Amino acid sequence: MNDFIAMIKGDYLQRTRSYAFLITLAISLYIAYTFVPPPDANYTTVRIGNYIGDYNSAWIGHVTAIMTSVFLSLIGFFLVNNSVKKDIETEVGMIIATTRVSNFSYLMSKVLSNFLVLLSITAIVFVMSIGIFFLRSSGFDFEISSFLIPYLFVTIPSLFFISSLAVVGEVFLGRRSVIQYIAFFFLFNVIIANVQVGKGSEFITWVDPFGVKVVTMGLENHIKTIMGSDERVASMGFNFSSKNELKVFVFNGMDWPIGFLVSRLLWFAFGVGLVLLSSKFFHRFDVREKIRLVKKSKVLSEITEHVSPKTISLTSLPAITTDHGITAFIKTELLMLYRKGPRWFWLFNAGGMIALIFAPREIAHQFILPVLWFLQVGRWSDLTTKEKTNRIHHFTYAAYQPLRRLLPSQLIAGIILALVLASPLFVRYAIAQQFLPIAGIVAGGIFIVLFAACLGIISGGKKLFEVLFFAITYMNINLIPFADYFGFSPTYTSILLVLTLSLLLAALSGLVRSYEIRHS
Repeated sequence: MNDFIAMIKGDYLQRTRSYAFLITLAISLYIAYTFVPPPDANYTTVRIGNYIGDYNSAWIGHVTAIMTSVFLSLIGFFLVNNSVKKDIETEVGMIIATTRVSNFSYLMSKVLSNFLVLLSITAIVFVMSIGIFFLRSSGFDFEISSFLIPYLFVTIPSLFFISSLAVVGEVFLGRRSVIQYIAFFFLFNVIIANVQVGKGSEFITWVDPFGVKVVTMGLENHIKTIMGSDERVASMGFNFSSKNELKVFVFNGMDWPIGFLVSRLLWFAFGVGLVLLSSKFFHRFDVREKIRLVKKSKVLSEITEHVSPKTISLTSLPAITTDHGITAFIKTELLMLYRKGPRWFWLFNAGGMIALIFAPREIAHQFILPVLWFLQVGRWSDLTTKEKTNRIHHFTYAAYQPLRRLLPSQLIAGIILALVLASPLFVRYAIAQQFLPIAGIVAGGIFIVLFAACLGIISGGKKLFEVLFFAITYMNINLIPFADYFGFSPTYTSILLVLTLSLLLAALSGLVRSYEIRHS
């Protein structure tokens, strides 16, 4: 039992002391602050037709609970889904494999450490929601139970399910991170579609891991009973529209159905069951693949031993020339980007480029392009971190002018990949003689690569970019205007803003990398 607790504690402390966690926490607090819009804001988060709730304890507590459940489940998966992989990279797993810790105990410790990480963020968001009440509410009494109960029944079970799902995804798709992300992306959207606001039955509340549907149904029933209106929930999320025609009602909480409470306990049990099932397939840090690689290297060495040095003519070798340019570096970086991940995955990229050709231009630009770029998250996320991951950064930092040669070549290679993938849209816009969208796409490609490079250099890993890139892509697909970085609705001002941000990211990347080189 002590070993089990020690594994949870160690993993939790390692995660919470990372830059990725701290930056994700800061972003979570900022977004949580927007869950309850200011009175003069031009958006809503939860609305029932033309009705929104007055800012009392019940409304703020329930709204922040369901928004936290969905939002933190969305980014939480990407934040915690590398626990097993980190043990493999640090070779801690080799030590664990020799102990008597069972597969289920090991995986369950990872689930609980994931859960504690997400709970830590939730706790701070919970305090933030109470602060919002005192900031934006007037004339209502503070009721702590109106905050505690929604978070307890709605948010906490969903975070445990996501924590379990992240570990299960690592067991079955550990070496295929991009496939994990795509699978979760579609699963998340299927769940949201099934429990989307609107009419529904009690059965939907049972199959809703986020616990959102029971609250929205309760709001509908409250409007129908108290206000005499048969309004449906129009949206849950950031809905940018005029608030002039909205009506305000007082929401005093809801009665939680017994069936819903039972279903929340079943989601806990379902998460544990998934972990138990995956423990039967867990590789337990099997090193047979490494042994095979060692055997191959031995065979190659045996072959080279039969090659006599006398057969090599030094005069026939090309003369040594010095090249201080970055062309060779760019070619190498492009080759590494191409070889990153399974080769067959390029079929998805090819399919996306074909879709950019034949899909309606608005759909191709607004939906297909951000998804196609997101598929490259595994390539861009370690663009500037692979040297540290493979522990060769001391060699690269000691090379000739790494800041002027290696870093620019990595950025240029990443930008080339982004622009090549978007090239079908360039052709279509050029034929239509619309050059402003082309400039918007180019600016977006430059920005996202520099964003990946900067976050990688600052955090020292790729997790932070993966979390934020997924969140940005999801917001774009849901038509949130301020997330449009790729020029779907381009203006000269927006393009200039994106390029300015890119320039700042490039400068910050250079400064931090220069500091690392000098102090490594």
